[in-house]
Amino acid sequence: MIKIIVFVFITMFSSISFTGGLTFYPAPEGRPRAGDFRVKVDGKELFVHTCEVAAFTQFSFSGKVPVEIFPSHDVKRVDIRPAHAGIRPVLEDNVICFDLDEPCFLSVELNGEPVRPLYLFADAPETDVPDSSDAGVRFFRAGRIHEAGEIKLMSGERVYVEGGAVLRGNIVAEDAKNIRVSGRGIIDGSVFRNAERKKRIIDLLHCEDVAIEGVLILDSQTWTIVPQFCRNVQIRGIKQVNWQFGSDGVDIVGSSGIVVDGCFLRNNDDCIAVKTWGGREKYPRESVKGPDVFDVRVSHSVFWNMAWGNALEIGFELRADRIHGISFIDCDIIHVERGAAFSIHNGDDAAVEDVRFENIRVEDCRHKLIDLAVFQSQYSVDRPQDPEERRRRYMNGAWDGVLRVPPNEREQASRHRGFIRNVVFRDITVTDGPFPFSIVSGFDPEHAVENVIVEDLAILGTKIRDAAQGRFFVEHTKNIQFK
Repeated sequence: MIKIIVFVFITMFSSISFTGGLTFYPAPEGRPRAGDFRVKVDGKELFVHTCEVAAFTQFSFSGKVPVEIFPSHDVKRVDIRPAHAGIRPVLEDNVICFDLDEPCFLSVELNGEPVRPLYLFADAPETDVPDSSDAGVRFFRAGRIHEAGEIKLMSGERVYVEGGAVLRGNIVAEDAKNIRVSGRGIIDGSVFRNAERKKRIIDLLHCEDVAIEGVLILDSQTWTIVPQFCRNVQIRGIKQVNWQFGSDGVDIVGSSGIVVDGCFLRNNDDCIAVKTWGGREKYPRESVKGPDVFDVRVSHSVFWNMAWGNALEIGFELRADRIHGISFIDCDIIHVERGAAFSIHNGDDAAVEDVRFENIRVEDCRHKLIDLAVFQSQYSVDRPQDPEERRRRYMNGAWDGVLRVPPNEREQASRHRGFIRNVVFRDITVTDGPFPFSIVSGFDPEHAVENVIVEDLAILGTKIRDAAQGRFFVEHTKNIQFK
């Protein structure tokens, strides 16, 4: 009896609602409520948050649940993305209805306009909730907005943001092992909007054995999750709704043994970026090169790339000997507003090799599908040091940040160029939107893009059998195969 009373007390205090297999997360006082959507799950009304680019709501469930969405404006068409989720809504009397029988992260878009979607974040039930009195746990309880500022994690520590809590601040760790950030609450980066120096939401340096799970990150002002010179980092079930310029989703810098799985990332820059450089004591910038990047797997995730950056990117800064063993598997790219869906931009002298993009569905790619290139950029080690000279050489066009190399300097620039080779694109489908173009371009014959296999690429229902049919621009390449 005592245990039951304590459990009820905690439930009431935390504002979390449990109904059968459902868990709801009411928002703390002070969180703005969306005025253009109402949502019911199994007949229970959820709190719908609002932000500058979307409405969103969260819950956890098991079994099968009915969902009802009540938009405030007239609806004639409903798109629920990713389409691969197979949700077939019924629209009747301006109410959108469907059932869910497994956890998923969805974008509900109305009347063919993805300007202000409703994001539905339906998680599986949590299985590892710490006790707030556990040693090493920083527990942020539901029902409150926590003005946390910067939280520094030490080895063996954990930040837990309970569903229904909002943590305003960021998390940093250096030379730490066995650390964790988890929960179903919100980490809000808007606190840094007017800061003199923008802060990364989860910033890890020289860390090992890290787990980042479940939290929703909102309104990041710069790069969001950054494992820098780290090993063995698991990033699972993360949701991001970011729209500020430069708000990369996950930047994997000089790190290895990285898993990104089951996430939903909306970013106004690269959703995923893999890169490396020298820096921060163990790899000083004056040494130029940083550690190799390898054993990186991104899977079962949904991406929305806004006007800046690319969806799945390797580059631009690749200051190492090798970037290798990188795979992107079984993902959905629901929007690419300006950049490329798949890109390797080698602006330095690394050998980028053994990269796989496999079983990926692209629903809306408005310009570039595949972009593989070796070039000099404004981020390259050998770029002109004078800012005015860089501006004069800046090339507007297919690539952002690329510099024009005068003919009399190409031989010198060639010494700092690297390679792209052994890249596989397999089972890639573009299902909607305009027909995109692609680029495969080396710097010169000695720094070519080599051994690229494009197998089972379908664009708008057409199987692509050669470069011309797929609208590929190809230059300084060796052994590009279409199968």
